[in-house]
Amino acid sequence: MHPIRVLLDTGCSVALINEQTIGKLHIEKREHKQAHSMESYTGETVPGTGQFYTRPMLLQHRKHYSMERFEVSPMGLEIAVFLRFQWITTHPPQGAWTNLEVRFNSTRCLANCTQFETGKFSLTWVKAVATDPTACIIGYVSAASEADPLERVPTEFRQYLGIMGKKAADISKKFNSYRSYWS
Repeated sequence: MHPIRVLLDTGCSVALINEQTIGKLHIEKREHKQAHSMESYTGETVPGTGQFYTRPMLLQHRKHYSMERFEVSPMGLEIAVFLRFQWITTHPPQGAWTNLEVRFNSTRCLANCTQFETGKFSLTWVKAVATDPTACIIGYVSAASEADPLERVPTEFRQYLGIMGKKAADISKKFNSYRSYWS
C-alpha cells in the first residue's frame, strides 16, 4: 500500500496517473496497440499521453475501496492520480466540497465498495456508452456452461439474457467481421 494524493476532477473524462508515480512505485504499465491523443481542458493535445495504461488497481480511502484502470500521463508532481467525473458520480463523496474530511457514505458505496466486493467481477450498465454512436465493441462475454447459468447472472442484468447466449455471440462476431471489412 502506498499513500498518494488524488484529485477528484469533475472536468476529467479519463482516470489519469502521473508517470513519475508509475516509476516511483514500480507500477506495471501496458502499451496501447494504437496510441491515441488526449486533450487538456483547453482543447490542446497533451504530448506523451495515450500510449500507456495500467491494469485495474485497488484504491482505498479508509473503509471505501474501488478498482480503477488509469491512463499514464506526464503531469505535475503535486497530484499522483486524477479521478474522472464518472468515478465521482458512482462514488459520490460527502464533505469533499465543504471541508477536508471526505467520506463515501452513499447507500451504494456502503453496500458495494468494501474490500470483499472489489475482488468480485462485476458489470455496470453505462447508458451514455450504450447510446454513443461512436462506441464500439472491445470484447465479448461468453455464456456459462453450467447446469443453471441463470443463478450466476445478477438480477439487474437478467433482462439482457437475450444477448448473453451463443446465438447472440455468433451474430455479434459476424457483425464485427463485416464492420472490420468495411472500416
